[in-house]
Amino acid sequence: MKPTRTLSGVTTVTVLTRFHPCPGECIFCPQEDQLPKSYLSEEPGAKRGVENAFDPYLQVSNRIQALEAVGHPTDKIELLILGGSFCAYPKKYQEWFVKRCFDAMNEAKPGKAEPSETLQEAHELNVHAVHRNVGLAIETRPDLVDAKSLAWFRYLGVTKVQLGAQSFDDNILKINQRGHTAKNTLEATALLRAGGFKIVLHWMPNLLGATPESDRVDFLRLWEDGTYSPDELKIYPCQLLEGTKLMDFWEKGEYQPYTEDTLLSLIADIKTKV
Repeated sequence: MKPTRTLSGVTTVTVLTRFHPCPGECIFCPQEDQLPKSYLSEEPGAKRGVENAFDPYLQVSNRIQALEAVGHPTDKIELLILGGSFCAYPKKYQEWFVKRCFDAMNEAKPGKAEPSETLQEAHELNVHAVHRNVGLAIETRPDLVDAKSLAWFRYLGVTKVQLGAQSFDDNILKINQRGHTAKNTLEATALLRAGGFKIVLHWMPNLLGATPESDRVDFLRLWEDGTYSPDELKIYPCQLLEGTKLMDFWEKGEYQPYTEDTLLSLIADIKTKV
């Protein structure tokens, strides 16, 4: 048992969606069989997804049992749905996936309750369930968030949205074929904040075309007046992975990953600016 995992009193349960074509063509993203784009089979969360055939009910139920077995509380659950761009999945699948997650949380013992007829029923049952959902996070691309998305997120029960910003430099975004602009990220952030959602931004140092100096400048854009200022931040240093377009740039000598010392120094420096 790792006490820090549930020190706040809230237990995070992570689930993974099945494969679905991603609208992005990012040069750094890997694509493994079965998995959503950008996920690797050796990652713990991805492994659990594969072991449970990406079934949302089984993933939640089995994860809750595993956490309870080592002594973690499971009365307050933050559900984290991973799988790349959740908004790109068909709405029918999104609704079914969330409902089955709630069906698993609504059971005092696995397999001891009938599945809910509707998502609304699953939500209502969860109010007094043994495993109450106190937060629901999804992840998506900034260019897939619009005003209509907010009502749909609310219907699903979403409380937090993770956006893959990656960079706030349009040139870097273009070089890495991210497919959206910094303005798209700013507009999505503003919409989500107006809608009352918590915002998590993903930021990637070490992208093609970036330098430690340009990354330091880019990171400060997060905190300028009237800009992003997310509630949470995930720093994802870009990794060089086989099977990606970025590997081609590296093989031609056009990309060189930062050394570990350079990366550690960069991250230590920028964290003081949060």
